[in-house]
Amino acid sequence: MVCISDIHFGAHLSVRVSRFAEIACDRQRNPDGIVIIAGDMTQHAAEPEYREAEALLGSLLEAGLRVVLTPGNHDFGSWVGEYLYTNRRARGRYRRLVEPVLRQREIVAVEDYDSIMRCGGNIFVSLRSTHRGKPHSLGVIGINRIRKRQVEWAASMLASMDTGGASIHLVTHRSLWRESGDPHEGIYRPAFIERHLLERFGFHSIIHGHNHRYLFACTSTPRLGIPVIRLSLPTISRRNRKNRIGFVRWDAPYTGVPEFIEL
Repeated sequence: MVCISDIHFGAHLSVRVSRFAEIACDRQRNPDGIVIIAGDMTQHAAEPEYREAEALLGSLLEAGLRVVLTPGNHDFGSWVGEYLYTNRRARGRYRRLVEPVLRQREIVAVEDYDSIMRCGGNIFVSLRSTHRGKPHSLGVIGINRIRKRQVEWAASMLASMDTGGASIHLVTHRSLWRESGDPHEGIYRPAFIERHLLERFGFHSIIHGHNHRYLFACTSTPRLGIPVIRLSLPTISRRNRKNRIGFVRWDAPYTGVPEFIEL
């Protein structure tokens, strides 16, 4: 599969997106035919940005690829996302964007912006991680929460499925982890997710974006220490000034080190 996050249409995006689409559609480079996009397809959730995002998704789906998509904070408004208010126009644009993704035949369950997709021996659980909840240091409301009911919904769906032998992957925009010195906030109170989802169903990996950098590690979850593979996805946007720009190619059974494709 080919994985990316934080494309940020509208934020000085280069033509590198065409190279990403070219490799994603190349079945020799992407034999599984799976594409992961872990949020922030737009910068300000403006109509022109969403038109570009729709064109990219349309080309991937028309090529017969299976697309796993989750929203990022920028997809619901300006750089502050939903800190201060609900941008209903942005939500409508994202809903229009995600509808063809949620109509894919491999999608087995949908709830609001969350979905579960089964591709052969792999199950992808995509959960929106940008809900309000945590008081922010500036006095506004944080946007780094996966709600309890989302976790309970995903657990209920997985419990009703025959997951024997399947590798289960969690796809979010924000990360469970918060590294020292990293200005990006991790998901608020990850222990509930760890206990009721990751540990219960033995998740294989967690794939996320938001931090704008590539990181691959066989590690453990930050609160309960559950063994898991972590894949942090890079960006191809020029707004990234500190980390390498590119995307990731990762072949089944998703245990070896992914290939970082630098652009």
